Amino acid sequence: MRETATRRPGLTQELIVDTAIGLADEGGLDAMTMRGVGQRLGATGMALYRHVVNRERLVELMIDRVAGEYAYPEPRPAHWRDALEAVAWQDWRSFHAHPWMLAATATARPPLGPNLIANMEWALASFDGLRLEPREQLYLLGVVTSHGHGLGMVWLGGEVVPDVRATTGWWRERLSESDACPRLNALATALGPEIDVHQEFEFGLARILDGIELHLGRR
Repeated sequence: MRETATRRPGLTQELIVDTAIGLADEGGLDAMTMRGVGQRLGATGMALYRHVVNRERLVELMIDRVAGEYAYPEPRPAHWRDALEAVAWQDWRSFHAHPWMLAATATARPPLGPNLIANMEWALASFDGLRLEPREQLYLLGVVTSHGHGLGMVWLGGEVVPDVRATTGWWRERLSESDACPRLNALATALGPEIDVHQEFEFGLARILDGIELHLGRR
């Protein structure tokens, strides 16, 4: 009997991936288990394994699904700075929509599905015509993408969307307890009740692109 004949009616790899993403969005990557996915779908583990070989493969499919959901824009902006800015913002948006992506992609060997490969190729094409060495392209792209990843780990390290107001309130409460940090107290007061993490990301990204522009000018 062919494998497809034994599969649960209505159960597909796409549905399994969608359900797994939903579980990870709710509770982080650790909350996404094959058993949990099966329970949500009313399916046995054996039924899932007919479509996805194991949890590791499922995570790979989840990452590539999100990479496709946040594919870089077409047509590509003509100027390198606009293109790299688009790369950074799309990654940043994907981290806020799916915070578990930060931990899932924090590796030197990311799962290279077709959507992720397409995004990487798009990003590298931002350097076309600049006569940069391949290593330079890799390093410069890494600087841009690491900004969003690093800031995301600070604000979204719990793998679920944080309560920014509660976080800034936590800082303010502790800073107000001591007179030994007048500069920090003044900073906390000036920032107001809530830090705008998107503004922080935008400011840092602009400074990074300024630095790349200076580097290109010196060459």
